This record gives sequence, C-alpha cells and structure tokens, in this order.
Amino acid sequence: MSSWSQKKMLATVGVVTFTLSGLACGGVYYAQGQIEEVEANVTAKQLEVAAANAKIAKIPSLEREVVILREGLDEYVKILPDDSQLEEFLRMVNRFDNQSGVRGLGLQKKPAKKLRRGEKQGKFTPIEYTYEMTATLWQGLRFMNLIENFERFVSITEFSIEPGESSAGVVETIDGEAVHKIKITMQTYQYNRPGKADDVEIANYDERKQELRDEIWKRTQAIRVDRYEHLGQNGRRDIFVDPRETGAQGDDGPTKKEQKSALDRGIAAVESLAKITERLASEEITLFEQFTLEKRLKSELAEALARVEVDGPTIRYLPYRTRWNQEVMQPLAEVQKARAVATPTEVVDPYLPSEEIQALIAAMTQCCNEGMLEQARDRYESVKDQLSVPQSDERYGLAVEAKGWHIKATTALDFKALDLDVQGVIVNGVGTSGVLLNGEVFEEGEFVQDDLLVKMVEEEKVWFVFRGLTLVRTM
Repeated sequence: MSSWSQKKMLATVGVVTFTLSGLACGGVYYAQGQIEEVEANVTAKQLEVAAANAKIAKIPSLEREVVILREGLDEYVKILPDDSQLEEFLRMVNRFDNQSGVRGLGLQKKPAKKLRRGEKQGKFTPIEYTYEMTATLWQGLRFMNLIENFERFVSITEFSIEPGESSAGVVETIDGEAVHKIKITMQTYQYNRPGKADDVEIANYDERKQELRDEIWKRTQAIRVDRYEHLGQNGRRDIFVDPRETGAQGDDGPTKKEQKSALDRGIAAVESLAKITERLASEEITLFEQFTLEKRLKSELAEALARVEVDGPTIRYLPYRTRWNQEVMQPLAEVQKARAVATPTEVVDPYLPSEEIQALIAAMTQCCNEGMLEQARDRYESVKDQLSVPQSDERYGLAVEAKGWHIKATTALDFKALDLDVQGVIVNGVGTSGVLLNGEVFEEGEFVQDDLLVKMVEEEKVWFVFRGLTLVRTM
C-alpha cells in the first residue's frame, strides 16, 4: 500500500513538473514576441524621427526660396497684364504712334477663343489685336520696336506691308521716303490670377529678405527680356521701293506716272483690237459689218504699231516693262501674224537678205570680242534702216540679234565714257566687299546711279551691271 502511494506521488509530481515546464516555455515565447513588437515600434519611431529631422533640416533652404520667390513674384507676373494693365497698353499704343510718327487707321481686338464643354480656363489667356497704319518703312520698324520693347509681354506675331502707291501711280512720301500701308498682329497674355491664400509666416522675414537681397536681384534680372534698340534708317534704303525705276524723281526721263499712262494706252489699243477680232470670228456677222470691221482693224493696227514705236522706249520701269511685253507686244504680234497680207512679188524687198544679216552679226560679234566697239556700232548704224523688218518676217529674229549686239556695243561705249575713278577696293572673304569710287564707298549690290550697280569686287577688278549688261573696270 505504501509502495502504491509512493508511485502515485511520483506521478503527480511528474505531471505538475511537466505542466509547469510547458507554462514556462509558453511564457518565454510570449515574452519574446512582446520584445520583438516593442523593438519594431522603436525602429519605426526612429525612422519617423529621422524623416522629421530631414524635413527640419530643409526648412532654412525652403524658407530661403520662399522669400526669394515672394519678392520676385511681381516681376514674374509683371510681363503678363491684367485687365487694368491692358487698358494702359492700349493708351501706350497711341503714345507709340506719336513717338514713331505712324498714322494709325484702327485697332481691333480679335475674338477670344471659346472654351469647349468641360474645358477649364488656363492660367494664361492669349489676347490678340490687329493694328493698321500708314507709315514709311523706318517709322513702321520704329513702332514695332517700341511694341516689342514694351515692359509687358507683347509680341508681333504677323505683319504685312503693302507698298505705297495711289491709283494714279503717285507715291506719297514723308521726308523723301515712300509711305506704305502696314498691318500687324500683336499678341499678349492675360494672367488669370488665382484666389489668394494666406501666406505662411516666416520668422524674422524682414531680416531674411535683407540678407537675400543680392540673390533676389539676380533672380529678377534673370527673367528680364533682352531688348533690341532700333537705330532707324542708318543709311539703308527702303526695300519696298524699286531703285531701278527711271525718271521718277526729275528730268532724267518719263515719270512713273507717265510710263503707266503709256502702258494703259497700249493695253487699251490691244483690247480694242481683240474685240474687233472676236467680232470678225463671229458667225452672225454680216458682209457689210465684216468689211467695216476689217477696215477698222487695219487702221487701228497701224495706229497701234506707230504708237508702240513712240511709247515703247519710254517704258523703263521694270514691272511696267514686263507688262508691256506681255500685254501689249505679244498680243500685237499675234494680231499681225493673223492679219498679215502677202507682199506682192513685184515689190522690191527693202530689207537686207538673211545671208547679209548673218554676216553682219558675225562681224559685230568679232568686233565686240576684240574691243572694237566703235566699228561694231558703226556697222549696224550704216544699215539700220534695212534691218527694221516686221515681226511677221522670218528675218525678224536675225534683226533682233543684230540689234542686241548694237545695244551691247553702245552700252559698253557709254560705260567707258562714265567718270568712274576706282580709287581702291576692300575685298572681304567673309562679308560684303566694297569699292572706293569717286571718293565714296559702295558695297556689292549697291547702286552707284539708277542704271549702274556694283556687282562684284575683286582685288584687281570691279564688276558692274550697267543697263543690264555686266562690265568690268580694272585697277
């Protein structure tokens, strides 16, 4: 019995010991979990502290940037006008008129672009104006320079210049410069200022601003736009006035208005001949009307050809000369060809035969190439009357070729007779070269006179264009 009680006691002790050991192990495991959780929380707090310290470390530099930006804000938005400043800009346009001398014809604001459904207004709204004026080229450039140098952001996005000329061919001038019609498009932007929020207070702000005044000044200078100052004419010519027109200013030849009148007369004569020709081709014309129109056509054609001989040489202004050839000479030649009448065989041919004209051309060519200009000129003038063949004649092309050599010879002789004292040259391999001529400097591409242009300058030669012919003077 005592042996059984002893075994029972040992078993009880074993069970109790095992239970206590399990509880001890569970307690150790739980405690370890609590320790790890605390350590994780500590690590997270340390990271938060480090991030906060990093942000705190950035506060001085952030405050520095905020101070600089706040003080420079007015300069940043100064170039972008608000409503009141736009009114000031319009008043400024009137002042620019007075400063540049232009005469304004009207300022119009272009309609603003409409927002689409759901589209929000941006921070900047483009605003465009069109402005028309009459001015010389230099006045117009001065006005545009003033606009683009305006303290607000204003740019000229488009402009057009209509060369000045009245319907009568008379050009209006101011101080000797032609007046043109100029139209420009000006664009600016309106700054849509957002609602103003409360500024964050910065300790010792005034002291910080004073410390950063140099940096604030540098930032405001960096956003300023460089300006170009227009220097005016400065010896340049108006590119919208053709310098090749002859006799427009004095007694050197017919004025531009007179040349235009001669051109209009020729065009009117051609139009009248065209109407007669068109009527003659009609199927409804009667025999009596046909006879009358043919007689009238012959008379008007003879009168037109006689007028061409008189008016043709007077038209020297290049645009009018081009129209003269296209709208007068070519149509008259076609009428002549269509209405030509065969010459009776018994009539003596008053013109040189083709073989003799060809021989004349060969002789003149040789004389010109060998520098015997007087001989070339005299050969042509000795038979000039026998070279006036009509355009319908097959020898007309040869006669024109001979006339061309005569023009070259006489032009070269006239050029030779010019008082041109070439005193020196400036040969520039990079830019434009120049020549010292009769005490004045002329660059390549400049006109010495109406019909004399400096074409190219070399070290020992100066090339000129005289009446359309390229000629050379040696040093």
